[in-house]
Amino acid sequence: MRRFDEILGPAGLILILAGSVVYGVLYGSGWPAFLPLLAGLALSAAALILGYRKSRSEGVRRYAKYGINTGVTVIAVAALIFFLQAISTRHGFRMDTTANRRFSISPQTVKVLGGVQSEITFTCFFRDSAPEKTQVYDLLGEYRGINPRITARFIDPDQDPVAARKYNVKDYGAVYAEVPGRLEQVEGFTEEKFTNVINRILSQGVKTVYFTTGHGERSIEDSGPSGFSSLRDAIRAESFEVREFIPLGSGGIPQDCSVLAIAGPAKDIFEPEQNIIFDYLTGGGKAILLIDPVSDLPLISALSMAFGIRINDDIIVDRYGKMLAGNYLTPVVNQYGKHPITEGFRLFTFFPMSRSIGALSALPDAVTVTVLCKTDREAYAETDIDTLLSIGKTQYEGGRDAAGPVSLAAAGEMTIVPTGARSGRPEEDRVSRIVVFGDSDFAANSDLKLSGNRDLILNALNWLAEDEDLISIRPVDNINQPVLLSTRQGRVVFWLSLVALPAIFAVAGMLIDLGRRRSG
Repeated sequence: MRRFDEILGPAGLILILAGSVVYGVLYGSGWPAFLPLLAGLALSAAALILGYRKSRSEGVRRYAKYGINTGVTVIAVAALIFFLQAISTRHGFRMDTTANRRFSISPQTVKVLGGVQSEITFTCFFRDSAPEKTQVYDLLGEYRGINPRITARFIDPDQDPVAARKYNVKDYGAVYAEVPGRLEQVEGFTEEKFTNVINRILSQGVKTVYFTTGHGERSIEDSGPSGFSSLRDAIRAESFEVREFIPLGSGGIPQDCSVLAIAGPAKDIFEPEQNIIFDYLTGGGKAILLIDPVSDLPLISALSMAFGIRINDDIIVDRYGKMLAGNYLTPVVNQYGKHPITEGFRLFTFFPMSRSIGALSALPDAVTVTVLCKTDREAYAETDIDTLLSIGKTQYEGGRDAAGPVSLAAAGEMTIVPTGARSGRPEEDRVSRIVVFGDSDFAANSDLKLSGNRDLILNALNWLAEDEDLISIRPVDNINQPVLLSTRQGRVVFWLSLVALPAIFAVAGMLIDLGRRRSG
């Protein structure tokens, strides 16, 4: 009996520790997770009470009394912790202190969830021990916190084979999004995949982006560094169809064209193609032009000028590009105009080998132009392209070169007022839209995922397609946000970190050594 009394306290302590671990791991499994913890607390309390009763001296009794008080305090603290756990489970609060908000729901997801008006149910097939289950559970919990119409249920295919057969589940980890009359499978466990599925479910009809070919444009089928296959996949994830189109001999732009894209043409379009594209645009069409420097494209430039946007014949030189990309010909953009495409945009964008884009001083009638992107003052537009490319050196010349900030993207709108009525019914005004970038490399496979490049071009496409609700910052796995320093700031950092601080420590060491020698 005495040996039992001696082991009662340690056994209770061991059960308390074991119970805490079990509760921390299996807190979602129900009341059985509390049993070891409750048993440990009961044994500890019993050990204190027995010790108090068997104590003969006043000192020992006082000691036992203090022990009982300590045990009661431990139980009270444990109860308080459980209470706070329950409160935090029902009313959670998170704070993301990372610079790029990598652990927060993206603004685009918040916008998409805000448009959910009917219940969307996610059916997730995971084994209980699968680590992906926790990831999906937490993510959908965040979604439900934003919109309670998002619901989720988790099914173990081994325990419920009937449900697995109903959804034709062939492997663990299958997730389905379901609304009445429609079922979509989620191809991955990231926020981007879940948001894209919701976006597809909400979208009414499918819009199509046509990329022109036949003039040396970048190909959406090219998976090489200069290809556009990654952009094609990103556009499809926005619930668009993506196709190629040859304007020459077509007779007109396809009726289902939501946005016409001319991406990095090496040669100019033909006059019949210009007429086709102009008729499309003046009829309420939408187009995006990605025009690289060192290319003579007068007919394409004329289309742009009809919307008040000038494509300049120059190359942008930027000192920031030297620090971040290893060359001066990669402008870094950190200034954005006030426009739906760039609203709330705070990411840097990089444009390898870009020309400047500007607005005409005298705009055509019913046309408005907004500059979208500007470099810092450290950049300028070099007009002597031949010398720059042949020698590889450049220097700003006032009066000839354009000083920074230099704009390299613009958006234009044209309001078309109908001249008459059809079938006796009045026609509404139509709005044509165009976006012009002075570079196409920023959207190529090698640079699309660099900082904000992907978001910028997808925002432009959504604005052109009149899907403004989808314009935002998209979910990403990780963003390496560079720290940009001016030339003077870079010199200060260099001299402080590589010269001044080592010199201070060296001098301090010599003084300490000299003092020891004198004292010795």
